[in-house]
Amino acid sequence: MKLKLFPLRLVAYPSKIVPLHIFEDRYKLLINECISTNSEFGIIYQNDKMLANVGCTVKVHKVLKRYKDGRMDILTKGNSLFKLIDKQIEHEIVTAKIELFSQSADDLAPFEKLRDKYLQVLMSIGLSENLDRHLLKSSSFELLEYIDLMPELELEIISIGSEQKRIEVLDNLYSELLSKLNASKKRNSLLN
Repeated sequence: MKLKLFPLRLVAYPSKIVPLHIFEDRYKLLINECISTNSEFGIIYQNDKMLANVGCTVKVHKVLKRYKDGRMDILTKGNSLFKLIDKQIEHEIVTAKIELFSQSADDLAPFEKLRDKYLQVLMSIGLSENLDRHLLKSSSFELLEYIDLMPELELEIISIGSEQKRIEVLDNLYSELLSKLNASKKRNSLLN
């Protein structure tokens, strides 16, 4: 499959909402094309040293603002993870041959345990409103909402090909985070 890419210093993954300010002419063209054809493009992590070999297809979810000079503020939503097979530059846009990751259905018990831990993290950081909507989440990626991770860690997470392995990584991450949050609360209660 061929896909036009938008290399950025951020990581997209399925269900993630990514706000973008589009100002370069080449990306104005890309985004307008995607809006008019209701098609996807790919967000792939890039830093000064490298372009990642995995990314996520996204669609324009909402146009927030259009400026007179053609710039725009948009929200995109992640759909499917992909592996970069080959790339080339066409009309100043990185165009790639990609392969979508296949997602297998795994055992739900570890996911439900992770979702409970995720809810504990949210409550620990003071996000206790509308928790019911988090109970409807059904993938590990959805359990990253409100969790601000470094792009390199997000890249590592999307590079994991198995939902089960991602659940294990996030379970360890949330256990460590809860431990630190609880230690911080204890320290603060001793100081007060």
